[in-house]
Amino acid sequence: MSRRLKAAALLSTALAILPAFALDLVVGGATPSPADRPSTIGAPTLKVLEAPLILPDGSAALGLALGEVAPLLEEAWRLEARGADGARTWSDDALAERLYSIYLVESAPVTPAMPVTPAGKGAAAKAASGWDLVVGKERFRGVESLRLVGSPLAEDGLEVWLSWEGVPELKAEIARFAAAHGKHIKAVEVPNTQSKLQTVARGGGDLPDLAMIQSDYVPALAGGKLIQSVDWFRMEELEPKGYEAFRSEGHSWAVPFYYDTQLVFYNKALVRSAPPAGWCLDDLAAMARPLKGRVKAPLAWNVYSAYWLLPFMLGFGKDSVVDPDGGMTVDDGPTAAALHALLDLMKEGLLEPAERDAMVAWFASGQAGFILAGSYSIPQFSKLGIDFGVAPYPLATRGGKPIAPMLDFKGFAVSRRTERPVLARRLVQALVSQGFQTRFTSALGKLPASLAALENSRGRNPWYPPLKRSAEVGAIVPPADSYTVFKNIMWKLLRFILTGQQTVEETLATAQRLIDEGGGPQ
Repeated sequence: MSRRLKAAALLSTALAILPAFALDLVVGGATPSPADRPSTIGAPTLKVLEAPLILPDGSAALGLALGEVAPLLEEAWRLEARGADGARTWSDDALAERLYSIYLVESAPVTPAMPVTPAGKGAAAKAASGWDLVVGKERFRGVESLRLVGSPLAEDGLEVWLSWEGVPELKAEIARFAAAHGKHIKAVEVPNTQSKLQTVARGGGDLPDLAMIQSDYVPALAGGKLIQSVDWFRMEELEPKGYEAFRSEGHSWAVPFYYDTQLVFYNKALVRSAPPAGWCLDDLAAMARPLKGRVKAPLAWNVYSAYWLLPFMLGFGKDSVVDPDGGMTVDDGPTAAALHALLDLMKEGLLEPAERDAMVAWFASGQAGFILAGSYSIPQFSKLGIDFGVAPYPLATRGGKPIAPMLDFKGFAVSRRTERPVLARRLVQALVSQGFQTRFTSALGKLPASLAALENSRGRNPWYPPLKRSAEVGAIVPPADSYTVFKNIMWKLLRFILTGQQTVEETLATAQRLIDEGGGPQ
């Protein structure tokens, strides 16, 4: 192949425990020539990139992904290493897709079993090069040189549409990636990527190469042939529920990036003790009762929203959000039981329906004891100086099923019209890598799609236990047309139930008829 190259990375160090070295990358042909383009990454840059990692064998280490310092490659098929363990070669036609899952980590200091003689000093120093290479569960010790063989990536001029929280942080990370690789990448904030993609496509305008989407955008964007399947992108390191969230019609339509979950927030000025492990809805009511008459809302959340009703439907017995045939069932026992339970809380004067702005205002002013809100509220409430605690959703009944929080995944979709598919893929690989996911999500109260990044937050994130529990029992927002119809219909009809204008059973029968007409299976 005329475009094949060989990239050789030469590592040298004089210190074994905290190495201060430069990484030399030589990009050129199979043999040295004047056309080779050497570059050097200094120790300060490497130390900036270095971060705590969870390795594939479950152990912890300090290091960085090889993809963070390797050149961008269209393909790579061989990695050669030399070091304390001798020489080792890995051959894999998909190696370029794995560079963010291969790690350079600091070695443990080498302690010789016997005193080192003068003749053996060179060998001892060689063994303690300071860095190990981790490929899968294999650890190659004391790495001294790496050679990565592949073809360079020529694509340039990428455009990415971003949305939701954390856009400034994402823009900064994308700019760093572009500068490191000499690429031009335009990152644009778009309030609603689905509507803008549809509008621009109808007008014949230029679409981005990548766009952030949420899971319920999939039916419209995939059905409108605006995004392409990403079945080629599968990383075992990412949360399986994330792939499920973007899977429709037998294909994956976006790479999961992060997700939010629903949590119980409580005001510590009003609630003196944390909810116990394994608590249930009756326990929540019992903890809220002493606040009755003292505050405006012992309990508050948006009871009118189907998004906040679904977890209770699952807790009271539904097996899944969407039926196997793609429809949604609401005129059933679990949905009726969930609504009756919520009505009982309202009749007792414990639960006050409220939309987000009012609910947050009550919570911040000490007029609400417990609220249901998304994990994205954690940094917001922290900045407001509220003394709050967080708990996972309770069980619906004592010893019963959990009220399953919704897991709202955001991901990156690739435009069907992109002319830069590989560069788009390389950027996504960087953004879902463990190192970036750990930095980004911890600062914004998100759950990372990277399983290792979530595990990495154990002991560092004070909210880890309720977030982890919610991730385990939560249900995805489904990529189904019937879910969108369900949300719109229930938003209108729930008010009839909650204001006493109709019975639960009458309203659910009407809702089922409208759902079947508007969004059920044909």
